[in-house]
Amino acid sequence: MNQLDRQQHPKDLQFRLPTPLDCNEFQFPFEPYSIQYEFMQKLYTVIEKGQVAIFESPTGTGKSLSLICGALKWLNDNASRHENPLGNSAESDTASNEPSWILEYHREQMREREKQKKQELANRIRRIRERELAQQRTPSSFLSRKKMKTKHENEFHQIHCNNNNNNENEEAPEEFVLDDYNSDDDDSKIGTNNNFGDNYSAEVKELLARFQENQEFELDSEKVNNKNWSGEDDEDEEPEETKIYYCSRTHSQLSQFIQEVRKTRYDELKLISLGSRKNLCINEKVQKLKNVARMNEQCMEMQKPNTKSDKKCPYFSKIGKSRMLDFRDHALALVRNIEELVEVGQKLETCPYYGTRKSIKQSQIVTLPYNLLLSKSTRESMGISLKNNVVIIDEAHNLVETITAVHTVYVDHSQISRAQLQLTRYLERYKRRLKGKNIVYIRQILALLDALTKCLNQWTKSCENKRDKENCEEIKMVNEFMHHLNIDNLNLFKLEKYLKKSNLARKLNGFMDKMEFHEVKIHPSNDDVNDYSSSIPCLNQIETFFMSLTNGDIDGRIILGFMPIAGTSKYQPYIKYLLLNPSNQFKDVVMEARSVILAGGTMEPVKDLIDQLFSYLPPEKIDRFSCGHIIPKKNLLTLVVSNGPTGMPMEFTFERRTDEKLIDQLGQTISNLCNIIPDGIVCFFGSYAYLEKVYLRWQQNNTLERIQKRKKIFREPRQSNEVDKILRDYSAHIHSIPAGSKNGGALLFCVVGGKMSEGINFADRLGRGVLMVGLPFANMNSAALKEKMKYIDQKGQDTRSGDQHSPGREYYENLCMRSVNQSIGRAIRHKTDYATIVLIDRRFSTPRIRQKLPGWICENVVECSKFGNVICNVASFFRNRD
Repeated sequence: MNQLDRQQHPKDLQFRLPTPLDCNEFQFPFEPYSIQYEFMQKLYTVIEKGQVAIFESPTGTGKSLSLICGALKWLNDNASRHENPLGNSAESDTASNEPSWILEYHREQMREREKQKKQELANRIRRIRERELAQQRTPSSFLSRKKMKTKHENEFHQIHCNNNNNNENEEAPEEFVLDDYNSDDDDSKIGTNNNFGDNYSAEVKELLARFQENQEFELDSEKVNNKNWSGEDDEDEEPEETKIYYCSRTHSQLSQFIQEVRKTRYDELKLISLGSRKNLCINEKVQKLKNVARMNEQCMEMQKPNTKSDKKCPYFSKIGKSRMLDFRDHALALVRNIEELVEVGQKLETCPYYGTRKSIKQSQIVTLPYNLLLSKSTRESMGISLKNNVVIIDEAHNLVETITAVHTVYVDHSQISRAQLQLTRYLERYKRRLKGKNIVYIRQILALLDALTKCLNQWTKSCENKRDKENCEEIKMVNEFMHHLNIDNLNLFKLEKYLKKSNLARKLNGFMDKMEFHEVKIHPSNDDVNDYSSSIPCLNQIETFFMSLTNGDIDGRIILGFMPIAGTSKYQPYIKYLLLNPSNQFKDVVMEARSVILAGGTMEPVKDLIDQLFSYLPPEKIDRFSCGHIIPKKNLLTLVVSNGPTGMPMEFTFERRTDEKLIDQLGQTISNLCNIIPDGIVCFFGSYAYLEKVYLRWQQNNTLERIQKRKKIFREPRQSNEVDKILRDYSAHIHSIPAGSKNGGALLFCVVGGKMSEGINFADRLGRGVLMVGLPFANMNSAALKEKMKYIDQKGQDTRSGDQHSPGREYYENLCMRSVNQSIGRAIRHKTDYATIVLIDRRFSTPRIRQKLPGWICENVVECSKFGNVICNVASFFRNRD
């Protein structure tokens, strides 16, 4: 059995493929549709078999409830089977010399102990649940906020060094001194002043260092020792539950999921929601910082052992183990969203950020955003173990792009310069107090920064005579780039180890915060200092970039380019690491988890997803489920407009789309459709720039005036904070007129991939028509896109070079169609909803494009070569709805 099989079929799991289950067994809150029952049955089977599966269920078909009920049914059945609760302990016992009856007695004792602890936890949670439910029926709510004031509230920005700290002979803050780095070999350790003297041998020193390391209070950039939370040894904690990790893109989507969980009949479900300090911190001093990076740094600073007691966070550092456990029990007593967890923390005066992390082990469902799952270091720091657990990623249509974005890193010239300045100042201040290899490694980092600076200066000089700076890009292989920097002799893996163990970036950030506040006060008129002090410490970003260079040479590329400087007409150079192979970054999730489920309303094109993420898996490890919509076929009309009202071909290629005659023809098309489609129409364009160009042209030729006689026009704003207002106004105007009126309603112009193409429901009257203008292909001039297509072509070597149907070209089309599918899926949202989808581009009629539409749409597409057929079909469709 190979490694993959061992991961997917652990010995402590019994695979019992179920016979068809009764609908009622899934505890679905309503009578399920047949496709919902099939969905739950398939999900149960996939999890039982330990597979990777892709589930496609159109929005409005109860996808979330099907995911919840199918997964929880398996979870309950798995718990009732009580599969080897001691994990692999039975296997480890085989190596013991003890008699078998003693081992069995020991195992039985452990099982009884585990059962007892689970029951004790369940009883505590049940009492809390009953008390809270009773209190919710009274006017006074359990979740009333209780603010804690401390006499030190105004000392948050107090400076610990005196006003003369520009003198390097003066003592600098002790808290930012790096611990001694004792060794430069692979077994090097960082200790807290591990100076055991010279009278011990190297072996004894190593043993002492290990002992001290095990005893000291361990604080990583995101990790706090469990003993500090609970005061208990691991063996005294409640047993860990098998669980489901449910991920989505945003906290609002996770909140919607929790609302669906509350509809189910699983009354005693233990669910916890994870988030960042920005979402969960209740310390008002930290909240005032707003910037997430600064919040993280200040929180960690307040927890350090050498921080004065009056500077520590009262919601974490001063609490006892009972309060953290009390928070955990309250958090798990009811199904709560992020906001409610914050209120629980305020009531109990206990940190919700660390309290939710403490609650992971005993949870049955853990909800979290994508970014917390996709980063291995983040998972480890938060105590997220995927082993033998189930991972469900909802809204997974953009998973490949999300993984790519998470692991793509770029640094610009100003960031590198600031990092050099900050690290140089730090070294100047602390060089007499740093020991071991710290100075050596800091100078190595400075040498790397200097090499990056020289590289960017050379790149800038080579592009001096090029006017189009934004499109001036150069691609390099990673090894080629490192050779160009002349840093082949540096061991980046050792440097990575040093940066992680020393926490240099965190200490530097804290040091710069102190320096920033002090220097602004002392030198308010110094422009250089003000510019420097207003900057955010950048070593974290530089560190991430360095670590990306340790990936495989074929997995990524280095791009040199230029980006505009905000508020100016100038450009500055940047270096970007572009991830090309998301498979390796996601592989550890697949290998650790029992089963991985990718779900979405529109997952097409699925083949592209499998090729990019799961090409290493055998076919039998991958399954797929796709269902049609619950609406009757008569409730959806999908048309392709191949020619405009005058017979002009409607083809919005990059070369033709700016043709004013084509834009005028588009205006006539939309104006005619507004005459016969009632209520609300949503029209999608490929980009903000193209929407602006079209809108300006229609203002000039009075097209907008003609449209406004029928529909009030709204446009998607570029600013996120204006989206809600536009949607409210759009909805209010539509509902202010009688339903079905063709002499009223509204037309909303949106952008594919914009703020309204995902997560916004245009149900019922808000979206009786959805118009898609052209195919929103990405910019082929992008160096990153070209390199990605080239990489995919090289992986598919069986395809002829230059063939238009090459894997790279297929990826390019799939990228476009995935965006189209998300946009046009905004209309039909429930069983009785109805709408028309109008695809305005003759290329939608080609078989290659049509087959990439969702199955429930593409099976009934009507191609209209004459515009008159469009009008007749749409008019007939809505006439039959009256």
